[in-house]
Amino acid sequence: MLKKLSLITIGLSLSFHAGATSFTSNVTGGTVTSNLTMMVKASCSATVGNVAFGDQAAGAIKAGTVADKNMSLDIACDTTMANYTVSFTAADGISDAAKGIIKTKANSTVGYQLKWGDDTVKAKDSVVTVGGAAIAPAKKPTAASFSIPIKVKPVALGTVVSPGAANTSVNIKLTFN
Repeated sequence: MLKKLSLITIGLSLSFHAGATSFTSNVTGGTVTSNLTMMVKASCSATVGNVAFGDQAAGAIKAGTVADKNMSLDIACDTTMANYTVSFTAADGISDAAKGIIKTKANSTVGYQLKWGDDTVKAKDSVVTVGGAAIAPAKKPTAASFSIPIKVKPVALGTVVSPGAANTSVNIKLTFN
């Protein structure tokens, strides 16, 4: 039997910028130019719960019959944000980036596959790119609070699945701009 999975540490990097505005007006034959730079101060928080699979049979993991669990990245801001990016890094390394599979800390035979739970960021059920560039979402937020669902599933990393703990964590970086 495998022990439960503990997931997620969040790191947030927030930066907000508004462009400069320039206007011109004629004053007795001369030109007055004014530049305005505005820094928007917004506040956002993000939460995500742990995903626990409990004890799972090694055969079920090997056969791929363990059901996905849903993880939700919940974001709450005091205003609707126009743009953001999200990126993921795996604390214990990546097993197969093309399939969205990350490694676990103490069990080299089990990993976790991450897929998008809906089409907010990328197509539903497409793999979450871990360790890659920041991802701009397919859909812009329409409210100050929104969620990004992610599916998580334990997977065999080879032909043998060894019993024992299969814990890991994922760092999620949100950048608002």
